[in-house]
Amino acid sequence: MDLVKSKDAAISLNVSQTTVKRWASHYPTVFRKDKFGHYTFNDRDMEMLGYIKSAIERGETMEQIQLPAPEQALQPRLLDAFLETAASSALLETAGDDMLTRILQVERRLDQKADEVVAAQIRQHREELEELRRMIEQLASSMEHAREPLPAIDDLRPKAADSKAQAAASSRKRGLFRSMFMWF
Repeated sequence: MDLVKSKDAAISLNVSQTTVKRWASHYPTVFRKDKFGHYTFNDRDMEMLGYIKSAIERGETMEQIQLPAPEQALQPRLLDAFLETAASSALLETAGDDMLTRILQVERRLDQKADEVVAAQIRQHREELEELRRMIEQLASSMEHAREPLPAIDDLRPKAADSKAQAAASSRKRGLFRSMFMWF
Protein backbone atom coordinates (compact mmCIF):
# COMPACT_ATOMS: atom_id res chain seq x y z
CA MET A 1 0.00 0.00 0.00
CA ASP A 2 1.98 2.94 -1.35
CA LEU A 3 0.94 6.45 -0.47
CA VAL A 4 0.98 8.96 -3.29
CA LYS A 5 1.22 12.73 -2.87
CA SER A 6 -1.17 15.05 -4.70
CA LYS A 7 1.50 16.06 -7.22
CA ASP A 8 2.16 12.43 -8.21
CA ALA A 9 -1.56 11.69 -8.31
CA ALA A 10 -2.06 14.67 -10.63
CA ILE A 11 0.66 13.41 -12.96
CA SER A 12 -0.77 9.89 -13.11
CA LEU A 13 -4.30 11.22 -13.77
CA ASN A 14 -3.05 13.82 -16.27
CA VAL A 15 -4.71 16.73 -14.44
CA SER A 16 -3.34 19.62 -12.42
CA GLN A 17 -2.39 19.32 -8.78
CA THR A 18 -4.98 21.97 -7.93
CA THR A 19 -7.68 19.83 -9.57
CA VAL A 20 -6.73 16.81 -7.48
CA LYS A 21 -6.83 18.91 -4.31
CA ARG A 22 -10.21 20.38 -5.28
CA TRP A 23 -11.66 16.90 -5.88
CA ALA A 24 -10.28 15.64 -2.57
CA SER A 25 -11.57 18.63 -0.63
CA HIS A 26 -15.04 18.10 -2.12
CA TYR A 27 -15.13 14.65 -0.44
CA PRO A 28 -13.49 15.22 2.98
CA THR A 29 -14.91 11.98 4.40
CA VAL A 30 -13.30 9.90 1.65
CA PHE A 31 -9.94 11.63 1.24
CA ARG A 32 -7.94 12.37 4.38
CA LYS A 33 -5.02 14.65 5.09
CA ASP A 34 -1.88 13.64 6.91
CA LYS A 35 -0.70 15.32 10.13
CA PHE A 36 0.92 18.11 8.08
CA GLY A 37 -2.32 18.94 6.25
CA HIS A 38 -1.30 17.34 2.93
CA TYR A 39 -3.39 14.90 0.96
CA THR A 40 -1.92 11.42 0.52
CA PHE A 41 -3.65 8.81 -1.59
CA ASN A 42 -3.56 5.03 -1.41
CA ASP A 43 -4.55 2.65 -4.22
CA ARG A 44 -8.25 2.83 -3.36
CA ASP A 45 -8.11 6.64 -3.24
CA MET A 46 -6.46 6.67 -6.67
CA GLU A 47 -9.32 4.53 -8.01
CA MET A 48 -11.78 7.03 -6.54
CA LEU A 49 -9.95 9.93 -8.17
CA GLY A 50 -10.01 8.04 -11.48
CA TYR A 51 -13.74 7.52 -11.03
CA ILE A 52 -14.25 11.26 -10.41
CA LYS A 53 -12.20 12.11 -13.50
CA SER A 54 -14.20 9.76 -15.74
CA ALA A 55 -17.49 11.13 -14.36
CA ILE A 56 -16.39 14.70 -15.09
CA GLU A 57 -15.34 13.68 -18.61
CA ARG A 58 -18.86 12.30 -19.10
CA GLY A 59 -20.18 15.77 -18.22
CA GLU A 60 -21.23 15.30 -14.60
CA THR A 61 -20.64 18.06 -12.07
CA MET A 62 -19.01 17.50 -8.70
CA GLU A 63 -22.40 17.73 -7.02
CA GLN A 64 -23.82 15.01 -9.28
CA ILE A 65 -21.00 12.54 -8.68
CA GLN A 66 -21.86 9.90 -6.09
CA LEU A 67 -18.79 7.95 -5.04
CA PRO A 68 -19.39 4.22 -4.64
CA ALA A 69 -19.22 2.63 -1.24
CA PRO A 70 -15.77 1.33 -0.31
CA GLU A 71 -16.79 -2.29 -0.72
CA GLN A 72 -18.02 -1.80 -4.30
CA ALA A 73 -15.46 -2.59 -6.94
CA LEU A 74 -14.57 0.30 -9.19
CA GLN A 75 -12.77 -1.67 -11.87
CA PRO A 76 -15.76 -2.39 -14.17
CA ARG A 77 -16.90 1.22 -14.05
CA LEU A 78 -13.42 2.50 -14.78
CA LEU A 79 -13.13 0.11 -17.71
CA ASP A 80 -16.46 1.32 -19.14
CA ALA A 81 -15.38 4.94 -18.73
CA PHE A 82 -12.08 4.17 -20.42
CA LEU A 83 -13.84 2.50 -23.37
CA GLU A 84 -16.18 5.49 -23.75
CA THR A 85 -13.17 7.78 -23.72
CA ALA A 86 -11.38 5.66 -26.33
CA ALA A 87 -14.43 5.69 -28.63
CA SER A 88 -14.75 9.42 -28.37
CA SER A 89 -11.02 9.88 -28.98
CA ALA A 90 -11.53 9.15 -32.72
CA LEU A 91 -14.00 12.02 -32.87
CA LEU A 92 -11.62 14.19 -30.93
CA GLU A 93 -8.83 13.33 -33.35
CA THR A 94 -10.76 14.61 -36.39
CA ALA A 95 -11.92 17.64 -34.41
CA GLY A 96 -8.33 18.13 -33.34
CA ASP A 97 -7.14 18.20 -36.96
CA ASP A 98 -9.76 20.81 -37.78
CA MET A 99 -8.76 22.86 -34.74
CA LEU A 100 -5.10 22.55 -35.68
CA THR A 101 -5.87 23.87 -39.17
CA ARG A 102 -7.78 26.80 -37.69
CA ILE A 103 -4.99 27.55 -35.23
CA LEU A 104 -2.45 27.57 -38.06
CA GLN A 105 -4.65 29.95 -40.07
CA VAL A 106 -5.00 32.28 -37.09
CA GLU A 107 -1.23 32.18 -36.54
CA ARG A 108 -0.61 33.07 -40.20
CA ARG A 109 -3.04 35.98 -40.01
CA LEU A 110 -1.45 37.10 -36.78
CA ASP A 111 2.03 36.99 -38.36
CA GLN A 112 0.76 38.94 -41.37
CA LYS A 113 -0.86 41.58 -39.16
CA ALA A 114 2.31 41.85 -37.09
CA ASP A 115 4.36 42.36 -40.27
CA GLU A 116 1.95 45.10 -41.40
CA VAL A 117 2.19 46.85 -38.04
CA VAL A 118 5.99 46.69 -38.06
CA ALA A 119 6.13 48.04 -41.63
CA ALA A 120 3.88 50.97 -40.66
CA GLN A 121 6.05 51.70 -37.64
CA ILE A 122 9.19 51.63 -39.78
CA ARG A 123 7.64 54.10 -42.25
CA GLN A 124 6.70 56.40 -39.38
CA HIS A 125 10.20 56.21 -37.91
CA ARG A 126 11.73 57.01 -41.31
CA GLU A 127 9.51 60.10 -41.63
CA GLU A 128 10.50 61.20 -38.13
CA LEU A 129 14.19 60.68 -38.93
CA GLU A 130 13.85 62.69 -42.16
CA GLU A 131 12.20 65.53 -40.24
CA LEU A 132 15.02 65.46 -37.67
CA ARG A 133 17.59 65.53 -40.50
CA ARG A 134 15.93 68.66 -41.97
CA MET A 135 15.92 70.32 -38.56
CA ILE A 136 19.63 69.55 -38.11
CA GLU A 137 20.38 71.07 -41.54
CA GLN A 138 18.48 74.23 -40.57
CA LEU A 139 20.35 74.44 -37.28
CA ALA A 140 23.68 73.96 -39.06
CA SER A 141 22.79 76.73 -41.50
CA SER A 142 21.82 79.03 -38.62
CA MET A 143 25.08 78.24 -36.86
CA GLU A 144 27.09 79.07 -40.00
CA HIS A 145 25.28 82.38 -40.32
CA ALA A 146 25.89 83.12 -36.63
CA ARG A 147 29.62 82.41 -37.04
CA GLU A 148 30.05 85.06 -39.78
CA PRO A 149 31.94 88.10 -38.40
CA LEU A 150 29.97 91.23 -37.69
CA PRO A 151 30.72 94.20 -39.92
CA ALA A 152 33.00 96.84 -38.41
CA ILE A 153 31.40 99.92 -36.89
CA ASP A 154 33.01 102.09 -39.57
CA ASP A 155 31.23 100.02 -42.20
CA LEU A 156 27.92 100.82 -40.56
CA ARG A 157 28.52 104.61 -40.59
CA PRO A 158 27.53 106.47 -43.72
CA LYS A 159 30.31 107.60 -46.01
CA ALA A 160 31.33 111.28 -46.03
CA ALA A 161 29.80 111.96 -49.44
CA ASP A 162 26.57 110.38 -48.33
CA SER A 163 26.55 112.44 -45.16
CA LYS A 164 26.98 115.72 -47.10
CA ALA A 165 24.09 114.85 -49.37
CA GLN A 166 21.94 114.01 -46.38
CA ALA A 167 22.87 117.28 -44.66
CA ALA A 168 21.90 119.28 -47.78
CA ALA A 169 18.56 117.46 -48.02
CA SER A 170 17.72 118.08 -44.38
CA SER A 171 18.64 121.77 -44.78
CA ARG A 172 16.20 122.08 -47.71
CA LYS A 173 13.49 120.46 -45.64
CA ARG A 174 14.02 122.93 -42.83
CA GLY A 175 13.83 125.86 -45.22
CA LEU A 176 10.61 124.60 -46.72
CA PHE A 177 9.18 124.12 -43.28
CA ARG A 178 10.06 127.68 -42.23
CA SER A 179 8.58 129.18 -45.34
CA MET A 180 5.28 127.47 -44.71
CA PHE A 181 4.91 128.97 -41.25
CA MET A 182 5.95 132.43 -42.29
CA TRP A 183 2.91 132.95 -44.37
CA PHE A 184 0.78 132.63 -41.37
